Amino acid sequence: MANCPQCGGTVKFDIESQQLKCMSCDGLFAPEMEELLADPENSSGSADANNGGEYEATVFICPQCGGELVSTEHDLSGNCSFCGSPVVFNTKMVRQKRPDYIIPFGITKNECKEAFIKEIKKKPFAPKELKDPEFIESFRGIYVPYWFYDVKQNGKFSFDVNYTEHHSTYSYVCKDRVSGQHNSEYKHIMHDASSVLHDDISEKTEPFETVPNPDLHRRSPELKKFSTGYFAGFYAEPADVPASTYIEYAKHIADDKTAAYITKHQSFTKYHKYPERKTLETSAEKNSLAMMPVWFLSYRKHNRVAYAAVNGQTGRVVSDCPIDFGIFTLKFLAAAAIFFILLMFATIMPVSVTLMSVIFAWFVTRYCHDDIKMLRGRADDEKTGKLRVKLSSSKLTLGIFIGVFIVFLWFKACCYVEPDAVMFVEPHLFGLIAVVFIILHIVNTVFLYIDLAAIKKDRAVCYFISPMLDLAAAFFGTAVLFAAPVEDYKYYLAGCIVIAVEMLSFIAIIRNYNRIATRPLPQFAVHKGGDDSAR
Repeated sequence: MANCPQCGGTVKFDIESQQLKCMSCDGLFAPEMEELLADPENSSGSADANNGGEYEATVFICPQCGGELVSTEHDLSGNCSFCGSPVVFNTKMVRQKRPDYIIPFGITKNECKEAFIKEIKKKPFAPKELKDPEFIESFRGIYVPYWFYDVKQNGKFSFDVNYTEHHSTYSYVCKDRVSGQHNSEYKHIMHDASSVLHDDISEKTEPFETVPNPDLHRRSPELKKFSTGYFAGFYAEPADVPASTYIEYAKHIADDKTAAYITKHQSFTKYHKYPERKTLETSAEKNSLAMMPVWFLSYRKHNRVAYAAVNGQTGRVVSDCPIDFGIFTLKFLAAAAIFFILLMFATIMPVSVTLMSVIFAWFVTRYCHDDIKMLRGRADDEKTGKLRVKLSSSKLTLGIFIGVFIVFLWFKACCYVEPDAVMFVEPHLFGLIAVVFIILHIVNTVFLYIDLAAIKKDRAVCYFISPMLDLAAAFFGTAVLFAAPVEDYKYYLAGCIVIAVEMLSFIAIIRNYNRIATRPLPQFAVHKGGDDSAR
């Protein structure tokens, strides 16, 4: 623990001033003054700089999950950052590998909470705890270890390509072989070096800026030489993953960047093939250990846990966000009540109820597909060298559904202005509209099962059953429209049956979404680590 040389009070790293600050006399000191962290009762532990590549620290161990946090502080209270349990931590003194670099915290805790609240407001069904100011006070400043790799590529490259030439009456494909000389160097390709934090969380909090960006003002704009002074008042995860683990990952990233540059070069824009990796002569020349700042929060619900993280340099927010079923139900019932109140002022055609149920069936399948793409994206993230892509089409789905609803209201308005217009609408016309959505539904279902087949684990039963139930319900509603029964109650009955099936399907999807949006309670003592997948 750092002590003030003026009054002996506790000294902590102050984010706003980027200096060590005494909590008693407000004195400011440079973080590089490591003698402030010396143990006055043990002169042998004085300056860490004199101890080679190590520094002395306290390890706090959660007795529930085995998660570890390292700090120069001597106490830690509250919930475990990894399993969310209220615990009394076990402690021990250890010597830790001294990192080479550090990016100090530049985002204060209040700024972290403001950024998180701003983000969580965009998620109307988030659990109320994640919006509770008292709960989010539990954000804890943690330094996450990262391996930095410097990668070089130097030499000749060559690869087979093809290109198309078009003429007035024909076109043909030409094959060729191109070659060139390249000399590339990439610094600070990073990957987290801790097995404690899930890789998808650490990856999504990136990027960290290792060099100053002149267009942005940052309190901590760049890498600094490591000093234990920056740890005062904060915690760190242990670097327990060897540097050799991610060398191939760093090479893949460098290969992708070089290949993208080559193919975008004006000399190669007409070609349609990337160079082969083996021709790029890639080598990882150097690796170093650096500590990156992250504000971290855990939310526990029964035997599942969700994480939120805020980049301590840039303020980037990433969060697991399950759906609170109670909030969802209340808002759904309120929306349904408003919907039916609005429709009371217009003529409600029985066939329109059936048609809307068919459209709703497609809507539910689209959301099921979004969940599956989320799972596939998580699986792809685990592959070494795979660049991460956002795989969500929820906004497209919602946009189409809102568009259909607006057209529906417009039609109702026309019927309200001219009630006789209802008499000229045949059920078969609604049936044709339903067929369009049936086709969309079938196409969507095919792609859904293709994505589902690519997932090797975490495939819930509802992903197989729900899409087929949705499609069967949509076919049933469409069949009723084409049957054109004379009795109105049959349209209402068909619509209610389809909607009932969809609600059951939707509830199953939400329950499973909450399962994949959260994680099993970690058990680091049995070496599952940060890649422990949701079950």
